[in-house]
Amino acid sequence: MISGCLLVMFVATVMAQSDLSVDCSSDAVAVSWRPRLDLSEKLDLSRALLGNCPPSFLGSDETLRFYVSLRDCGFHKRVSVNRVMYSSVLIYDRGPGLSFISQSLRCVSDLPPDMMTAFSPKNEALDEAEEEITFSMELMNSDFSGPAPSLTFKLGSSIPIRAEVHSHGPLLVFLEKCVASTDSDISRVSPVHPFISNSGCLMENSTFLPRRVPAEIRLYLEAFKFALGEKIFLHCDVMARDIHSMMVNGKACHFVKEWELLDDHSRRSVCSCCESTCPWRTDTPTGVSERKILGPLIIVEDQSDGSLDTRVSEEGLSEFPVWLLVTLVTSLLVTVMVVLAVSYYLCVWRGGRMGYRPRRDLLTKH
Repeated sequence: MISGCLLVMFVATVMAQSDLSVDCSSDAVAVSWRPRLDLSEKLDLSRALLGNCPPSFLGSDETLRFYVSLRDCGFHKRVSVNRVMYSSVLIYDRGPGLSFISQSLRCVSDLPPDMMTAFSPKNEALDEAEEEITFSMELMNSDFSGPAPSLTFKLGSSIPIRAEVHSHGPLLVFLEKCVASTDSDISRVSPVHPFISNSGCLMENSTFLPRRVPAEIRLYLEAFKFALGEKIFLHCDVMARDIHSMMVNGKACHFVKEWELLDDHSRRSVCSCCESTCPWRTDTPTGVSERKILGPLIIVEDQSDGSLDTRVSEEGLSEFPVWLLVTLVTSLLVTVMVVLAVSYYLCVWRGGRMGYRPRRDLLTKH
């Protein structure tokens, strides 16, 4: 890439929408956008993004305003022999059960003739590399603000997991299939335990979280009883597709009182096959996918409520040391006999009076 290029004659190319205006300059862009909502919906500033940047403010005409640098907010820059293009996407999250509204945005300029010779095949190769789609997957802390502080989880606790797709275009990410294994190489013979199957059905009393952006999917996986105390690896097939396409094979289903579809509750019927076998359409595109591996992590039993008495009652008296039991019983009997003897001496033999003297001593003194 050549820095400091003079970009001229910018043109914003967007999807056909009458409520969007874009003004591109040499290093920044001003965007006014009003997503088309239902009459019952109120525009929420916190639900909108340009790339990864929130709006600058909400205009008095209920229009989202963005004023950002083309070097920020995740704009993708592509340079060809005679043209420079910056592209990003506007996203509005309508809330749980409702589909996202997205809007592609591009700023394009022609390079001056004296700049065209500055680009070499090496630079164009770098541009092509930037267009590659990459996936990431990681274990997170409880509020997804950072990586997991520990890789040991108690049985029944929540394991926060986040998967993302990274690309210049608007993509929607899914988890098609996930299994737990005691081996980092799934091809080797080892015990496995599936927790996402049927092209996106989440099992194990776990749940997906509402999406923050289409390119990210989060879930709380309940730590299940599998290879307790051993190293466990999670193998997941992560898939991404264009946000505008309607593919049959991509879904995110979880059980909340009944099977529900994460991205559109009104279409929950597509999750009805989760407890049997969901059909797989081979005549439709399936997007781009990649296998990611998490771990090793360890799941342990929670013994914080255990006690000696509980363990003894569960294991039986037969496992309690006999010599210790005999010693305790003997000590208890000796203690009881001593207490009885002292009580008899003080309360009966001496009449129960402290300082008692025999009668003959009293007669001698008189």
